Amino acid sequence: MTSPFVQVQTAVADEAEAALVADALVGERLAACVQQVPGVRSTFRWDGQVRHATEVLLVIKTTAAAFDALAARVRELHSYDVPEIVATPLEHVEREYADWLRTAVDARPTTHLEIERKFSLANATLPPDPADWPGVSVVAGERRFHLVATYFDTDDVALASRGITMRRRVGGTDAGWHLKLPRSEDAREEIWLPLDATEGEETVPDAFAAHLTDVLGERAAHPVCVVETRRTEWDLRAGGVHLATTCDDYVTTHNLIDAGLDREWHEMEVELVHGGTDFLDDVTAYLEERGVHQASIASKLRAAMGTLMDRAPT
Repeated sequence: MTSPFVQVQTAVADEAEAALVADALVGERLAACVQQVPGVRSTFRWDGQVRHATEVLLVIKTTAAAFDALAARVRELHSYDVPEIVATPLEHVEREYADWLRTAVDARPTTHLEIERKFSLANATLPPDPADWPGVSVVAGERRFHLVATYFDTDDVALASRGITMRRRVGGTDAGWHLKLPRSEDAREEIWLPLDATEGEETVPDAFAAHLTDVLGERAAHPVCVVETRRTEWDLRAGGVHLATTCDDYVTTHNLIDAGLDREWHEMEVELVHGGTDFLDDVTAYLEERGVHQASIASKLRAAMGTLMDRAPT
């Protein structure tokens, strides 16, 4: 199978069996979604005779890599001697759905290089229309999200002071644990894990702790602030190429060390998808000419910590 994603079909005897199989496959991360279609009338040959049955059809979305394990699990749960387990490659999958499907099935850490710039906006100011930005011919796919992220650090903000962010975020298409490690002025390596990577919401994943040993030493990171974001997001395209994604964010922070540092602000992000840094440079210049200035790449965490940054180790 050349596609990383497949749609698997099987049919079971009744709705109780359908629920059993669906819950097991999704719960064990063998499938991202199982659709149950009752009342399917089947005609088939068995033991040399033509037979008829009313079944429940299961349509299963998963990855090609998970197919063998999924098929073995279906055989364990299925009441038939020879169950139908047929996979069809999914050749054309929309990007956000593909990201969700992949992460819903695969609980291992995933890593990508995030290249973005942030821009400060006044609270009542709308960002310049992305349709007018240099190099952009199509603005599509408006999406709205309510994101709530808990950021982890030490009391002396050892992570934030080094441009490192670690958070557990719900909402949006990439809900989960995120560790962002600085790689250049505009780029950070982002490591993702699913929400259930740890048993508790305040327990740092072992896979993240291994990256932070030199920074933290014997100290343990703990929740230091909660950041709530009301986000509107668009895709920026030109000539069939998805150049970047831009986000208009209204941010509210609640500092868990010093409530007097709670803040609200408005910002915009532009993250490259298939565009180049020259596109970011052109957009930055265009925005600067219109009074929209670039902010720190780690602005959310640094702004949320406020004067606590003075405690940072030197």
